[in-house]
Amino acid sequence: MNIFVMFRASARELKSPRCLTTTGILCALYIALNAYAPQFSEILKVTIGYLALAAIGMLYGPVVAVIAAIPCDIITGLLSPFPFVAAFIPSRMLEALIYGIFLYGYGSRGAGGSRGGAVWAAWQTLRIVIARLIVVIVCYSVINTLIVIFFILQPGRAAEILSEQSFWIYAWFRSGWLNTAKLPVDLALMFMLLPIINKAYQRASQGAGKERKIYDNFRLHRRG
Repeated sequence: MNIFVMFRASARELKSPRCLTTTGILCALYIALNAYAPQFSEILKVTIGYLALAAIGMLYGPVVAVIAAIPCDIITGLLSPFPFVAAFIPSRMLEALIYGIFLYGYGSRGAGGSRGGAVWAAWQTLRIVIARLIVVIVCYSVINTLIVIFFILQPGRAAEILSEQSFWIYAWFRSGWLNTAKLPVDLALMFMLLPIINKAYQRASQGAGKERKIYDNFRLHRRG
């Protein structure tokens, strides 16, 4: 899908009441999953809330996902026992953007081959792997570490890390090791749950379409 076409299609989703309702439910799920996730320190937390954000990107694309990421991060931050750091909001928006770009239209037929074919199936798997890898490396390891250094650590400690060129060492011991260890589990959950969410959503949409058609026919019959 052309990137500009993708963004236009995603923006049009905002006109759909179903989009707004489903996104609201997934945002609430994201907040709940993060609120009850184990948090060992101000900068170390283990959560699977990313699944809800990835689902929004998969169903409605990058525009809806980026917009949804803002209240998700703000409310989650305010519910945290630690001080809210607004600097993390752009990182969460970028994470949502990545999910939206790579996962929007997940499961639909594309140029990679016929639906259900080996090439098509491999591409669907690769989309999830690429999206999660970019999020873990760029958002979690690089951007979030920079935010911690500049907005959370004491100035002396931040200057020490940057002056000694030990950024990657600090990034690894801050959360890199945990994100690396969790990556297979994260991918397994995405492989398992995203297709289920997508299939359930498609079935619900088809059912709503049939109900709407029956209702329209009923109205036409009444008028007749």
